[in-house]
Amino acid sequence: MSCPGCGEAALASTPAKGIPPGAGAFAVRRCGACGLGWTEPPVPEPQIGGWYPQAYYGSGNVRFHPLLERLIRLFRFRRAALIRRLAKSGKVLDVGCGRGFLLKTLRSLGFEPHGVELSEHAAWNAVHKLHIPVHVGPLGTAPYPPASFSAVIFWHTLEHFTEPFGMLKKAGELLRPGGLIVVAVPNSESLQAAVTGPDWFHLDVPRHYWHFGAGSLRAALDKAGFDVVQEDHFSFEQNPYGWLQSLLNLVTPRFNFLYDWLKAKSARSAPLRQNPGQVILTVTLAPLLVLLAVLLTVVEAGLRRGGTVEMYAVKR
Repeated sequence: MSCPGCGEAALASTPAKGIPPGAGAFAVRRCGACGLGWTEPPVPEPQIGGWYPQAYYGSGNVRFHPLLERLIRLFRFRRAALIRRLAKSGKVLDVGCGRGFLLKTLRSLGFEPHGVELSEHAAWNAVHKLHIPVHVGPLGTAPYPPASFSAVIFWHTLEHFTEPFGMLKKAGELLRPGGLIVVAVPNSESLQAAVTGPDWFHLDVPRHYWHFGAGSLRAALDKAGFDVVQEDHFSFEQNPYGWLQSLLNLVTPRFNFLYDWLKAKSARSAPLRQNPGQVILTVTLAPLLVLLAVLLTVVEAGLRRGGTVEMYAVKR
């Protein structure tokens, strides 16, 4: 099988972990030339919704503990401020807008917000609480005219699409000349991915159809007609926790247990009382690993191999 990104032969396949019993076996195949990875077998589009049940989003669109929810919203301000610096005022489109917090912040900075989501449940908060116009359905069916947006955002959503290269092309059609595209993805070329392998927190198979590295993402943006103007490998929002959970996955039996623990009760996959041994291990090890996770975040950013990578590019 040739690589969908560069056309070269794919060389390696790694079994994926963290798959619920009875859900089948998945692997990540990776191109030896450009580093792009993809999930095998891909879940057919009509069936992928089964991997995003209402519990995935939490009751009332609240996924995490209230303290974490407040922290998540603070990170949106940093992201919005950077977009405001790089993009001209006008319409902004968030593809996979979720609860709409980023669009709400961008609206306060003078942008006209629009969102795209695949389900009514995922978009409920944005539509009914924040009153943001959201197209529910694929981006290709959205009624937006060409060259109507100043910025298009794929914030940890591009890897969830079956045709990410088509999504980048569509974004180019929707953007004005000189418009900004923002893409953030887990970085499969990161130090995190290299050290923790199949225990890497950000793999999220099979919801992630694609596994980009910084190089393969840069190449995809260039092919779609964009010039990268800023590339960030330091994310305090994503990368320290990515290290912490990945290291815990290496040494504890249950995959992504802490991540599940930090969710609201309505979004957890299982009650904590069902895993007392894992609770004890996590409580013991997590405090010891936090400082190491922060240190490794700084190291990987200095090496330009962050666990996640953000790219800001302008349409040629």
